[in-house]
This record gives sequence, structure tokens and C-alpha cells, in this order.
Amino acid sequence: MAGFALLLFASSWKLWTPQDLFPQIPFLTSLITTPTWVDWFCLGLSAGALGVCLLAKEGKALTAALILFAISTTVLILLDQHRLQPWAYQFVILATVIATSSKLNAVRRIQIITVSIYIFSGVSKLDYQFVHTVGDQMLSTLVGTFGSTTENWPTQIKHFAVLCLPMTEILLGIGLLISKTRNWAVAGAVTMHAVLLVLLFQDVSGLGVLIWNLFFIFQIVWIFHRQPNLKSKPVESPPLMDSLGYLITLGVVIFPLTQPWGICDHWPAWQVYAPRCSRAQLESPLEGNEPWNNFGQWSNQTLSVPVYPQARFEFAVAMAVQQKFNKSRGLPIEVSRASDRWNGTRESKLIAGDQIKMQMRQYWLNTRARDTWTWETKDGRQ
Repeated sequence: MAGFALLLFASSWKLWTPQDLFPQIPFLTSLITTPTWVDWFCLGLSAGALGVCLLAKEGKALTAALILFAISTTVLILLDQHRLQPWAYQFVILATVIATSSKLNAVRRIQIITVSIYIFSGVSKLDYQFVHTVGDQMLSTLVGTFGSTTENWPTQIKHFAVLCLPMTEILLGIGLLISKTRNWAVAGAVTMHAVLLVLLFQDVSGLGVLIWNLFFIFQIVWIFHRQPNLKSKPVESPPLMDSLGYLITLGVVIFPLTQPWGICDHWPAWQVYAPRCSRAQLESPLEGNEPWNNFGQWSNQTLSVPVYPQARFEFAVAMAVQQKFNKSRGLPIEVSRASDRWNGTRESKLIAGDQIKMQMRQYWLNTRARDTWTWETKDGRQ
């Protein structure tokens, strides 16, 4: 975990610094004035803690490093919602579970969390938007690798084939839970991630997506097939600490169920590669080829990561653009809810003028950019 985390931090290093290339939106309004040295300090702590995790054996040093990594990375995420990348959320959880659980319980809990990721991710793709957009593109690319095409396939056959992709994910998750089917599920999961690496290699939102899939291959083999040596005398955790690890695992598994009510965001609910997520954008493109005309491309080009897929965050990004660049002032912000699972339709509304403040009050979390965003631009504007 520590090795892959260091690779992922390196592949998206700009995201974790106090940059002004893309608006940084803290989770809490009180954090918008946080000085930039806090980012650098916490980033150094996270990297240092991961280094200790690579070298330390079982014991207090390893536990302390895991907890330090979880705390410092959590602070970094609180300072910018964009940093709540799925892998960062997952690694903070894994570090906390390992640090608070006995060896045997840690393995079992990581198994449960991994299974929940596959099931929630698969269920989120049983959706009209996935079938007609991302899923269709994946199927076309997959078939294309064998020198064929889906252009002449009957529509129903094509849609069924696309739905087989998330169904496979769900079945693999269930198969990993059952001892009799576990080895088959391990082989299937490794194959699935290998196929994803091929599909995403040429059209990928940053190197981190590839590294994250490689991590899943390693984790599946290590946790479900090879497994650490549990026969040796385990390092036991105090009962209170072990109970904390149990509660964290339970919370992580239950939390995605609250997403339909707007409590859990799309990514913590493991809705990855799922295009039905809520969104926001400036209503009409700005003049020229300005990067902020498309938030997804802007994020990929500047930070090498996909944009955080949440209407609240993208609404805050749109307001930050209006704040910093005069040419975008007065453009309405289009806010769209998650699309309907069965027909792909979305409820959208245009926000402008005094409505913007009213929309801000509807969100539980902050929608204002950090002070770093108002630094002077190259042409002298604020």
C-alpha cells in the first residue's frame, strides 16, 4: 500500500501542493484562509510516514506511521475536496484499519472493504448513462483490440454486452466472499483489472488511474489468494483499538448507502467510471479555448487527475472562475442532479445573480475557493 501510495502521490503531485492552477475548494469555510505551509508540512508528513511504512517491521513504529499518514492525508483532503480521489480515500481507510486491528482482523476487514468497492461500483453502472456512453466506449475499445467492431451489432445485444461489464464486477465481489468460488473470483478480478489497463492506457485521466488498477491486482492476489502469514503469533491490538477498526470498516461499508440522499458523495460511494453523477458548469462556453470551458479537461491538463464528480464542487469551481476572470462574469451556472437510472434524463437549473447565494446555502459543505485562487495572474488581474 505504501509503495503504491507514493507512486500515486508522485503522479498527481501538483494536486497536493497549494497551487493556483485549479481552484482549491476546502470542505469547510473556515479553512479557506489556511496558510500554504500547512499543505507542504502535511505532504511531507504523509510522504515520510509512507517511507517508514516501507521500512518498518510490525510494531509501534509501523502503527504510528500508518496513523500519521492517515491524519496528515485527511488534513490535505479537508483543504481541497478535489484531493478526495478514490485511491486517497481508500488508502486512508486501509491505513487506519491496519493500524487499529489485529493482523487477522485487518485482513478480514480489508477483504470486506474490497468486496464492497466492487459491488457498489458495479451497481452504480447499472445505469442508462453508462450503457449509452462510457460503457459503450469501453465495449467498442475492447472489441477493437481483437480487430472487430460493434457498429453492426443489434442495439439490444450491444446494451446487454455493456451491462455484462458491471454485472461481472458485482459477481466478482460476491465470489470473493465465498470460499468455494474465491480462487475463481481472484483470477477474474485480476483479469478484469488487466483488461481495464489495456482499455484505459490510450485514453486515461492521468497516470494515477493506471497505478490504482495495478494496486488492485496486487491487493487481490495478496489479500484473497496468497494472504499474509496468519499462523505466526499475531501482533494484537488493544480491545478498544480493535473495536475502532471494526466501526471504521462498518462505516465505510454503510456510508455509500446514503448517497441517494446527498449525504455521501459519488466517489466515496465508489461510483467510478459512472457518468450519472451530478454536475455543474458555466452555462455557455467562454470565448476562445480557455481551459475552464471544460472542467474535466482542465483538471486533467493541469493536475493530471479526473475532476471531482460532484455538483457542489463543480458549482464552487464555476464561482471561482467567475471571481477571477472578468470575461466569465454574468454567465449563469447550470447545476444538474444525478441522471435518472432508467432513462438518463437530468433535472437542471440555471443559477445567476442573487440565486447563487441561495444555491450556496443549499449545500452542507463549503463552496468557496481558498485564498490561493485569488493570487495575481500572469496578466496582472486578480
